This record gives sequence, structure tokens and C-alpha cells, in this order.
Amino acid sequence: MSKFNPELVRRLAMGDPEAFKQISTLPTSERMSIGLAVNELRDKENIIPSNSGLSVYEHTDSKIDENGVREAMQRRMDIERENRERQEKFREEFIAEQTRLAVDRARAGLPRNDKLTR
Repeated sequence: MSKFNPELVRRLAMGDPEAFKQISTLPTSERMSIGLAVNELRDKENIIPSNSGLSVYEHTDSKIDENGVREAMQRRMDIERENRERQEKFREEFIAEQTRLAVDRARAGLPRNDKLTR
């Protein structure tokens, strides 16, 4: 906080719109540094601003495209379902192949492959 004018930082912490206008022309890195100093002062002295005019992060109003979100979620669910179906198909094929091999060994009179010999 010593790097910046303490009176300016205090006015920003209190939520003064004039102080906010003064720093609006500064580069982003300096505004972020001032914002950190303001947040530090607010935490140290338990200052609650009259408005939340200054923050370390700038907030932008963005509208969420609900249709886009819904479509993306549907695509994700479809991909997961296809993956589960593919895994189940491979699992069934593997079991069928192992069963066929076990039946062939049994017909040939060979011992089972999965048991340990003692």
C-alpha cells in the first residue's frame, strides 16, 4: 500500500466513484495492484464499501447461450453412452472368445487354463 497514495486507496476502499474514475485510465497491471492494496486495506480495517465499484477482477456481463450449453451436454452424454456401449460389446466378445477357448480345451481333454496346478 505504501507504493500508492494512501488517501486514494482509502477512498477506493470506501467505494468513492470519483476515485474510481481517476484510476480508470491507468494500465491494467497498476489497477490490479491498486485493487490488491484496496482489498488488503478493506480486510485490515474491516471496511465495507458503499458500492462494489473496484475489484481485483473486472466483471463483464455475459449472456449464457442455453441452447449451446444444452447441445454440448447432449453431445457429451451421447459420446459417453457410445463409449459404454463399445466397452460392453468388447467385454461380451472377450467373454465369448474365452468361453469358446475353454470349451475347445475341455473337448480336447486338456486341463483348464485358469486353474493353478499343484
